[in-house]
Amino acid sequence: MPAAGRTPVAAPAAGFLGFVLAVILIALGIVALHDAVIAAGWLTGPLWIDAAIDWIDGLSFSFWMIPAGIAALLVGLWMVICALKPPRKTAIEVAARSAVWIDPVDLARAASHVAERVPGVLSAHSVATRRKMIITAEVTEASNTSIRTAIETAVRDVLAVPAQTPKITVRTRTGGR
Repeated sequence: MPAAGRTPVAAPAAGFLGFVLAVILIALGIVALHDAVIAAGWLTGPLWIDAAIDWIDGLSFSFWMIPAGIAALLVGLWMVICALKPPRKTAIEVAARSAVWIDPVDLARAASHVAERVPGVLSAHSVATRRKMIITAEVTEASNTSIRTAIETAVRDVLAVPAQTPKITVRTRTGGR
């Protein structure tokens, strides 16, 4: 038996935060470079870091600082949660001897194709997630429950491929293209 493959997962939630923090660090580096060039005497002008320190040093307590501190605490807590949260799975495991995965969109396409082959179905559209699938079929006779049962049976045969079968919901309506 081959070794189990890695589960396909979404990009980590902390990826976007890493990008934002990288941009902030680059901006701080530019400010530091500006001050270093002025301190070396290559250019003249005020030092931005000294001006920021003087502004912060001159602050006294104001009421707005309490909500700002709470907001900073909540943002920091959110960042820690994003960094520790495991990434979500993006595909459905296929019952196979090797590591095979199928995207829910592809499973929905297969279900739509199979549903359209059922007699009495004019067209079908499926939407799938890892846990559920909704098939909307336009049929010749919406009150005919045998068409709905036939669609569900045909789709279940296709959904026998995944290791865990998603919940199937079949909706029918009378109509055409």
